[in-house]
Amino acid sequence: MHTQRSPALQKKVRWLTWSCLMAWVAITVAPVLLARSDMRLGPWPLNFWVAAQGAILGYLAIVVVYAWLVNRWERAAGSLSFDLPAAQED
Repeated sequence: MHTQRSPALQKKVRWLTWSCLMAWVAITVAPVLLARSDMRLGPWPLNFWVAAQGAILGYLAIVVVYAWLVNRWERAAGSLSFDLPAAQED
C-alpha cells in the first residue's frame, strides 16, 4: 500500500529527480560535444569511450543512486512506497 509522503520528502525527491534528469542530459549530450575533441582515455579517443561505454555506465549509476537515496529517505521518514515482506520463522 502506498503511503502519503511528507512535503519535505516530496521536495527532496523532486530535487533528486531534476538532478538525475540534468545528469542524464549531460551524459547524453557529452558524446556530441566531445566528438571533435582530441582527448584520449588510454588508447581510445574520449568521445568513443563515452559513446560506447561511459553513457551506459552513467545511466546505471543514475538509477542506482536514485533508488538508494529515495529508499534511504523513505526509510528514515517511515514511509516506504512499498511493503516489505514479513520475515517467516520456521
